[in-house]
Parts: sequence; structure tokens; C-alpha cells
Amino acid sequence: MAKPPPPHLQRTVVMGTVGRSGGAVLRELLGQVPPPPVTVLGTRPFRHLPRGLMQAVVEGQGWAACLRHIDAGDRVLIVFDTQRHERESVFWRLERAHLIDLASALHARGLQRLDVVFAPDQPASAAETVALKSLGYGIHVPGPGQRAVAKATGGATSAPARLGQWVIHILVDTMRQFSQSLIHGRRQQRERARTRQRERETGDRGD
Repeated sequence: MAKPPPPHLQRTVVMGTVGRSGGAVLRELLGQVPPPPVTVLGTRPFRHLPRGLMQAVVEGQGWAACLRHIDAGDRVLIVFDTQRHERESVFWRLERAHLIDLASALHARGLQRLDVVFAPDQPASAAETVALKSLGYGIHVPGPGQRAVAKATGGATSAPARLGQWVIHILVDTMRQFSQSLIHGRRQQRERARTRQRERETGDRGD
């Protein structure tokens, strides 16, 4: 089996970048020096991408749709947390029920590095723990200071983490703009509908 590249050259593919745990994962990754190449799986293209961050849009239904975006030499981080905002729907999420299916498929393809980050209120089940450990993959639950996230990402929080926080701000701002554009579009549609309704009412009175 081919040896994976050193951590600073190995691409990290992140899926499920939602909630506090998802944000912590990105902060840790992009705060490393030098930051590793990071690809975030999404459901649609971002309008803007900060430097150092790449995206891959998952098309198709089911957990297997993400496989084409992952190479055996990658490192994969899967985050399970609760979506807090509508704008976070831009990030592709794996259904929890298919975690072992995906992990097994990636192991069969030769993937050596996979870590799963579970939110504190969504711990791994006994079956998930046994299955992941049997494949040689890691399980992490963020705690005080997000130490588990730092361990999962292979880094440690330092001054350059400010760069990661800036990147998160840009991502959130981009998603907020997308959300606001949807809201503005819906508002215009409602206004046009009210205008048509008033025109019909005015026409009826004229008759």
C-alpha cells in the first residue's frame, strides 16, 4: 500500500462542515503552519473562495456520490453536528446512517487516514466505535478548548488561527449573501403577487 504524503502536503477533504464542531475543524486546519490543502464538499458552488480553500460540489443522490471527490492519498474528516443556520446548507453532509458504509468503501479503496468528529451531544454509538476502530480510523469528540478537534486535524491552535477565523468569516459572509439574495428574491415575488392581486381587484371594481 502506498505511503501517504506528509501532513503538510496531504490534501484534507472535509464533509459536514456545520455547527460549532464544523467551524472548529476548519479553524484548526486553516490555522496550521503551513496550512494543508483543504477541500470542502458542498451542495452548490460558493460565490467566492478564500485563498487556500477549495471546494468540490457533490452531485447525485446517496452517500456514494462523494466518492469521486476522494483519492486514496487524501485525509478525510467527517463532522457530525447540528446545522445552526440555513446558510450552512451549502455544505454537503453525510447521513449518519451511512457512516460505516462510506468508511468501509473508503478503506476498500486504500484510504489510510479518516477521522470522525462527533458533536458532544451526538457521541459515537458502540457499533460505530467498533466498526471505525476495526478499520483503523479515528473518533473524536470536541471538549474544552476543542482539544479533540486539534487532535483530529493534526494541528494545534496558535496565532495563525486568526487566518482560519478570517476564512470562516469570509465563508459565513458568502453564505449570508446567498441567503439574503434568496430572501430578496422571495420578497420580490410576494410584492409582484400583491401587485397583480391589487390590479385584479381594481379591475373587478371597474366592471
